Order: sequence, then structure tokens, then C-alpha cells
Amino acid sequence: MTDEKPWKRPLTIAIGSVKYVVKSARDAAWLLADKWPVLTGDAFVRALKACAAVMEGKRGGGHARQALIAAARDANLQIEG
Repeated sequence: MTDEKPWKRPLTIAIGSVKYVVKSARDAAWLLADKWPVLTGDAFVRALKACAAVMEGKRGGGHARQALIAAARDANLQIEG
């Protein structure tokens, strides 16, 4: 069983001049895999693993949200939400 529920509070993350609205672990995984500017580092890897754990139903959605925030901070990206 997967946790595909949208987050209660979406995040907006700016990468370059583009702002991405992230509403779920699936959105976060896509952003990390396809648009993330820094594809290395512990925070990035933890965020990918957190998204996978949520999508596999092993963790709640908040786990991926917090990991994405940490990865965004590590990459010096602007975060809203």
C-alpha cells in the first residue's frame, strides 16, 4: 500500500528562475530526480530514500516533506511553505 495523499501544506521550491509546487512524495521524487541542481550529498540521498519509503507505504508523507526541506536547504534553494 502506498501513501499517495497530498501534503496538507505544499512546498514551493525555486530552482533557477522556475518555481515548482510540490504537493506529495511523488512530486518530490520527480523534482529530485529530474530537476534538482545538486545530485550528490547526504541530504539529497536521504530525500530520495524518504520519498521511496513513503511511496512504498513504509513511512508517512511528512517524512518525505521534511527530507525535501533539508535537501533544499543543503542545496541553497529558496523554499516557501
